[in-house]
Amino acid sequence: MNIVFIPKSSDQIFWDIMRAGVNEALSEIGNISLTWRGPAYNDDTDAQIRILQIYTRPGIDAIVIAPTDRQRLVEPIKKAADQGIKVIVVDSAFNGTSYQNFITTDNYASGQLAAKHLAESLHKQGKVVVFRIVAGSASTDDRAQGFIHYINEHAPDIKIVADIYGGASRGKARHSADELLKRLPDIDGIFAVNESSTDGVLRALRDAGRAQKTKLVGFDSSDFLFDGLEKHDVDALVVQDPRQMGYLSIKAAVAAINNSSIKDKTIFTPAKLVTLENHLTPEIKKLISTH
Repeated sequence: MNIVFIPKSSDQIFWDIMRAGVNEALSEIGNISLTWRGPAYNDDTDAQIRILQIYTRPGIDAIVIAPTDRQRLVEPIKKAADQGIKVIVVDSAFNGTSYQNFITTDNYASGQLAAKHLAESLHKQGKVVVFRIVAGSASTDDRAQGFIHYINEHAPDIKIVADIYGGASRGKARHSADELLKRLPDIDGIFAVNESSTDGVLRALRDAGRAQKTKLVGFDSSDFLFDGLEKHDVDALVVQDPRQMGYLSIKAAVAAINNSSIKDKTIFTPAKLVTLENHLTPEIKKLISTH
């Protein structure tokens, strides 16, 4: 079986952890030739579309893809499905229907989880910022919406003073956060929607001498972010289970190839709130391991 896996990027630990889950499924199943190829950054939708088009050809049995843009991938994915290629969508939704299964975190609920923690940390008052990556990224926009709706409903004395798209790479996020902190030096909290945005915001807070003064709740994990947690520069992280996403995506692809698709079209994997108190537990260590 020839399966192609197209992640959003190659610059985040998240995808390395997902690859570990993919490899686990490959070793269990056997008889699979896997191609893993994605764009360098998760704002390079043009590159992802080109990669998808390259592998939309005879001899490819299934494509697993994490769409970088919810709308622009609709037609390229449909063309792959129309050629008889089984499509599994992982991590981030798109607006089409040409797929067998969608395996993801409940991103809206995860955004609410982050909002609840930040609201409690701020005693339900203060000024906060929602720090996104790029427009059109379904998973991160769903997290932002969950966060905003929770704050508006449960913590009305917290004011969202900015809701910005800071860029897809940690470098762009850092630059955007630097500018944000110059413009709004007195914000009390920031919610960053993924690994690269959390990384960039953390570096900017340290640059500005605002670490620990401005509470940061981020998404995903890396050694750098866990170091920030241990140094109290990060208040909490919402950590997904990319390993399980990767594992289940290969299982779903094989089932689809064998015409025995998994019944549940959307499959949710869990997310956990990670704080200084629980970050060394076996459960959390397993979530963030790339091995």
